[in-house]
Amino acid sequence: MAKKVVGLYGDIASQSPFNSDQLFIEVGLHHVACIVKMTAKSAFSAIEVFHFNSDEESWYDVFQAIRAKSRILDRGFIDTRVFYNLPETVIVPFNKFSANAAESYLQLMHGDTSNHIIKYDEVKITPSLVVAYKIKRTISDTVNSNLMMITTRHTFSYLIEDVLSPSRPYNHTLLKAQFYNKEMTIALVHNEKLLLIQTYEQNASEDALYYMLNVLQQYNLPTEETTVELSGNIEVKTPLYDKIKKVFPKISFENLNEEFVFAADFEDYPKHYLTPYFNLVK
Repeated sequence: MAKKVVGLYGDIASQSPFNSDQLFIEVGLHHVACIVKMTAKSAFSAIEVFHFNSDEESWYDVFQAIRAKSRILDRGFIDTRVFYNLPETVIVPFNKFSANAAESYLQLMHGDTSNHIIKYDEVKITPSLVVAYKIKRTISDTVNSNLMMITTRHTFSYLIEDVLSPSRPYNHTLLKAQFYNKEMTIALVHNEKLLLIQTYEQNASEDALYYMLNVLQQYNLPTEETTVELSGNIEVKTPLYDKIKKVFPKISFENLNEEFVFAADFEDYPKHYLTPYFNLVK
């Protein structure tokens, strides 16, 4: 059963049941996040995060439970942007991209593509990349039947633009780790080149450290020269953080900018906890 773990609301109660504000939704294998941005004020008015186990529940049941508990989804939105944070992706150079080649790569790396929807995002960096990804038809159908007027993108597309942004301070090696319910996403950049971006199942604190070390070992990169940037579902006073701190000397948290804070209850969460979701709506 989907559980609401975050529910922060500004003046959403004053909005009409059907409005012109923007709805942003991230759909992961074990979480859904909903954010409302008020178009007139260019400010945010609500965020909800739900955790669940899609291995044990159907997507229909997950969304039914979320709709029953949500104060956001009982309203209509004519501008809904859905970010899929799903692991079955391939990254293709733009000049090498074709729909047939991307589908072949997806099938080779992630198995049969029947009963899936295949989508593509262009990542506008230099040189351009394409994120190709597949979505189970049951997920796509559930999203489309519950939401109106949607456009879609993969979370990886934003993350790649973020870690390769010219506005970032230079890091010889950057390992960015975002933590979610039962999952973590890692992006690895070395000498301003993307080496890897991938989502991993995380069921214990040892899993996270293993994956972080493993991706560095794949490219023979030392931990002491790596800048680690953490955000999401990780807290400082935990065995997970203690394990990471013992191995990586250069650690920072990606804290949420004050412009996104619209309710006093934000103080109930670490400043980095909601950053992965709000980063999608910058």
